[in-house]
Amino acid sequence: MRRNLALVRWVCLLVLGCWATTVSSQAVPDADRDFEKLKKQAFALYDPNYKKSRDGRIRWALVVGKSVDEMESKGQNVACAHQILTETKWLFSSTADFEQIDKNLRSLEQLLKHPERNGSTTKQDPSDGSWGGCYTRWFFRLDATYDQLSRDEMRDRKPELQIRLLDRVNSPGKLRQYFDSVAFSDIAKNGVDNRRELNESVADLVRLILQNRPVGYPWDPQVKDALMEIILNRLRNPETGWWGERYIFGGRNEYVDSLSLTFHIVRYLDGKVPDMGKVVATTLAVKDMDEPAGWLSDGHFTDHNNMDVVVLFGFGWSAANDEQREAMSEQIQRMLDWCLKESLQPDGSFAFGGDDSIEQNTYFGVAFLSRLGYFDRSKRFWTTKDFPEAPDVRERIIRFIQKHKENGAAGGTYYENALRELR
Repeated sequence: MRRNLALVRWVCLLVLGCWATTVSSQAVPDADRDFEKLKKQAFALYDPNYKKSRDGRIRWALVVGKSVDEMESKGQNVACAHQILTETKWLFSSTADFEQIDKNLRSLEQLLKHPERNGSTTKQDPSDGSWGGCYTRWFFRLDATYDQLSRDEMRDRKPELQIRLLDRVNSPGKLRQYFDSVAFSDIAKNGVDNRRELNESVADLVRLILQNRPVGYPWDPQVKDALMEIILNRLRNPETGWWGERYIFGGRNEYVDSLSLTFHIVRYLDGKVPDMGKVVATTLAVKDMDEPAGWLSDGHFTDHNNMDVVVLFGFGWSAANDEQREAMSEQIQRMLDWCLKESLQPDGSFAFGGDDSIEQNTYFGVAFLSRLGYFDRSKRFWTTKDFPEAPDVRERIIRFIQKHKENGAAGGTYYENALRELR
């Protein structure tokens, strides 16, 4: 059942391009409500054959994508295939680069014939010291590199090869130039939506730069101040208090808020951002909308988005008024009920959520439960309720992770982080 649902939503979200209907609210900017419609129109302006070219690759993409999904379900190593598939889904959803899509799908077909090649993702690339060798885009390699550096055995250890991948942003000028290039999208002109690249690169660079990682890398001493200026003054939407991507739609410059990007910034700055009250108000206002601004994906909850919301509520609790706190508590209970009844599976895994792997879905389910205090009363900022079944749920999830962690599609780092949350 889980795999059938995965297939249906894979088609809807990433291949067929289902454009979600969102709930109108006067508290939410028009561009946030109408984003998917505007994006679809912009791609059609860039390439009049966009829809035909995209739809013509549906069956091919589904066949190879389903094969990767089935291999992971059987416990096989699909780390390289997962990287190629992740990038391909992004290409489908955020670009009109059908040449690269075709290259990726051909690469996936070859990899499915030679599954032993999936182990290549655990090695640094000699050309720049990065991990993520099955990706072609810089920001995906950055994310894969951060994941490897976050492993327990790498946290305090200097990498074997210096990570020259980071040289691209290692000065105030380079950092500003890079973010200027990805914080703005003109899809009708360039055929690319940069929102995910902005999100991934912010999440990784904030942690790497502010924490002086990786060990031994010579960060420019002025790059931290430059990063904070970019985050607080250049990327933030002053109207909503959130962060997001700027777009040109119909000749107008529009700010489209992002739940995920806002979560990453608030989380990795430990909630130390100005005007958290505005962040809380916007978070509540978009609860019935689809991503990128809203909580929902194709009209449904996901553990990934729910985790983001709970973290924002936790950091914003002290800035909220009584009415907002009551609303937050009610919504957290709704998300928790959904997670326990519909997402959590009998084997300790979690149901399909968007374009993530089984490993990633498991991590986001664990992180959602952990951060709302389901397993730990001291984190339960929103309620005084007890959850007597939580220890049994925790053990069930741990058993699933221990059984599958050696062959996680994301290389095992998400399973490691899930176990860290459970500890």
